[in-house]
Amino acid sequence: MQVLSALDRWSGRTARHVMHQRSSDRHNYRTSVIIEASGPAVVGAAAIRKIFHVPTRNVSKAGLGFVAPPVFMPRLMSDRTLLVRTEIMFRVGTQVKVKLGSADGKMPTLSGVIMRLRPIHFGFFDVGVRFVAREP
Repeated sequence: MQVLSALDRWSGRTARHVMHQRSSDRHNYRTSVIIEASGPAVVGAAAIRKIFHVPTRNVSKAGLGFVAPPVFMPRLMSDRTLLVRTEIMFRVGTQVKVKLGSADGKMPTLSGVIMRLRPIHFGFFDVGVRFVAREP
């Protein structure tokens, strides 16, 4: 919540700047979505399905902005459990699936591409996804 509040303050101060004018209007969208990387994060890595619940910042018809911690902690820890680093999992150009809303299947699943990954407050990252298709 602190990171989203800090981003809101920053956006409020710079909203009229030319770099922040977009072709599609952004709307606040404060919920959690499910993000799934389409392939392994590292070339040659095992094809383990990686699903993340992330807090969103905003949405437009062209894409979604969300906030990610520096490291994702797995639900079950063991000596063999690897931590997942955001800057590796969500590299620019990575294809992802975005499940809007809850996991009950009523909201669409969209294919997207990571377009922005920038460090922000408290070690968190601001991640931008451009939608490319709707999943069947």
